[in-house]
Amino acid sequence: MKTILDIQRRLAELGFSPGPLDGVMGAKTEAAIIAFKRSVGLEPRAYLGPITLEKLFGRQAGQGASGTGEPRWLTLARRYSGLKEIKGKNHAPEILDMWRVLGLPYRDDETAWCAAFVGFCLENAGITSTRSASARSYEKWGVRISEPKVGAVVTFWRGNPNGWSGHVGFIVGRDQAGNLMVLGGNQSDQVNIRPFDCGRVTGFFWPKGEALPDGSMPSLASDGKLSTNEA
Repeated sequence: MKTILDIQRRLAELGFSPGPLDGVMGAKTEAAIIAFKRSVGLEPRAYLGPITLEKLFGRQAGQGASGTGEPRWLTLARRYSGLKEIKGKNHAPEILDMWRVLGLPYRDDETAWCAAFVGFCLENAGITSTRSASARSYEKWGVRISEPKVGAVVTFWRGNPNGWSGHVGFIVGRDQAGNLMVLGGNQSDQVNIRPFDCGRVTGFFWPKGEALPDGSMPSLASDGKLSTNEA
């Protein structure tokens, strides 16, 4: 995985001054990223996702391998941390790309996109997703497992436990209170890791043909504020 220092060095090589090569994402580095993205036709924002990394370093940098030992789809998903919707008439191009890859008709970032994020990451890891915008379509996908695992797809009910609405993301651990820590899209309109109430879970799922990880769930610190905004 590329570090901020790697990115600064590459920007400098290409003639975009990132300021001191210190490994810190400061204002000058953000300005250099924006200038670079504008030069290659990308949305001029400081966000660094796989598309930007591929433009900077070539195709290998935009792929999900990292040598961390965690599932490759989860490694890829982490690269989108911090991606946000764009308020107003414009839309985040990375989210539009998720709809395109899944063959879905949406052309905005206001339509609930948690399932698009999960599907996009799976597809780019070589795994067939549900190719649906419905979060709870994953309740009929893969292999249902009895307990959470790092990298597993987890589905939740939303609003009403007897309704159809839901949320979907990837499990990354538990917090100090035992809540599930979930990396997902459309969590307060962005990609992030948030704690979720285990009482909302409708199932844990694993890709068919992929080996389950060994070991216990890692413990991650959280602010304890359970996610309630995934609309």
